Amino acid sequence: MTTLAHMSASLRRLKMVPGWTSLLERPISSGDRGSHANPSAIHAKKLPWRVMSSKTALDANIAAEELALAALIHSELMSIRLPNVSYACLNGKTLPCRAIGGDFFDAIELTDALCAVVADVSGKGAPAAIVAAMLQGIIHSQMLADQPLTAIAGMVNEFLCSRATGKFATMVLLKVRADGTTEYLNCGHVSPVLVSSTGLRRLEGSNLVVGLVAAAQYRSETCALMPGNRVLIFTDGITEAENSQGEQFGDSALECRTHQYTLESVFEHVSKFQGGLERSDDWTLFELLYRGGEPALAL
Repeated sequence: MTTLAHMSASLRRLKMVPGWTSLLERPISSGDRGSHANPSAIHAKKLPWRVMSSKTALDANIAAEELALAALIHSELMSIRLPNVSYACLNGKTLPCRAIGGDFFDAIELTDALCAVVADVSGKGAPAAIVAAMLQGIIHSQMLADQPLTAIAGMVNEFLCSRATGKFATMVLLKVRADGTTEYLNCGHVSPVLVSSTGLRRLEGSNLVVGLVAAAQYRSETCALMPGNRVLIFTDGITEAENSQGEQFGDSALECRTHQYTLESVFEHVSKFQGGLERSDDWTLFELLYRGGEPALAL
C-alpha cells in the first residue's frame, strides 16, 4: 500500500541525485518561454546522461506512487456501505479498467424509501475519476435531502454544463418505496433490466445525458415491483466488452445470465468471454432485490 511516508522516502532519494533540484527551486530565466516553460527540460540539458537516466527513473517512480496514492484516496471517497432494509437487498460492484475510473454507484436509506444511482462519466482513468467523485458527492447530498429525481438530474446537468470539464455522464436514478412503488430516471444510460419469475423486461424511457445541453429537461418513469423482482443496472463497459474476434458481449448475453446468477459469476463470465484481453472500459453492475413490504397507506 502506498503511503505518504513512501513518497517522502522517494523524494529524499531523488534529492541525492547529483545536479537535481526541485521544480520549486529551479529559476526560470526571462529568456524561457514564459509561465509555461518546462524547467525540467531546461536544466536537464546541463546534466550528465547517467544522472538524467536516474532522475527520469525516480520521476517515473514518484509519478507511479502519486497515482497509487490518488487511487487509494479515490477508493476511500467512493467506498459506500449499502443500506440494509427489510424490504430490499442491495448489491453492487465496480471494476475500473485502469487504476481509477469514472463509474460509480451509491444508495441511501430515507424514512420511506431507498434511493440509488449508477453513473458512467465519459472517458477513463484519472480525469473521469475526478469528475465521478464530484458527481457522487453532489448526488449523494441531493438524495439525502430527498430531492425529486428530476431536480437531481437537472442540478447535475447544470453543474457539468457550467464547468469546462469536457465531460458528460450517463446515469440512472432510482427510488423504491416499501410497497414496491418505484420511480426511475434514465439519463442516456443503458436501460435497466427488471427480472421477475415470468421473465425480464427493460425499464424503458430515457432522457439526454447530463453535461451536454444546459437547457435539457428531465422526466422520470414509474413501475411497480413484486416480491422477488430484481432491478439490474449496469454500465456499457460490460455489454460492449469485446473478445479477440471483435465481438461484443452484448445485451442478450447479459440478459441470459440474469435469471440465476451472482454478481461475481457475471463478472467471471464476461472475463472469460474477453479471454486474455485487457478491459477497455469500466465495468459496473448494481442489483436491487425487492423482498416485499407493507402496502402504502391510503391518504
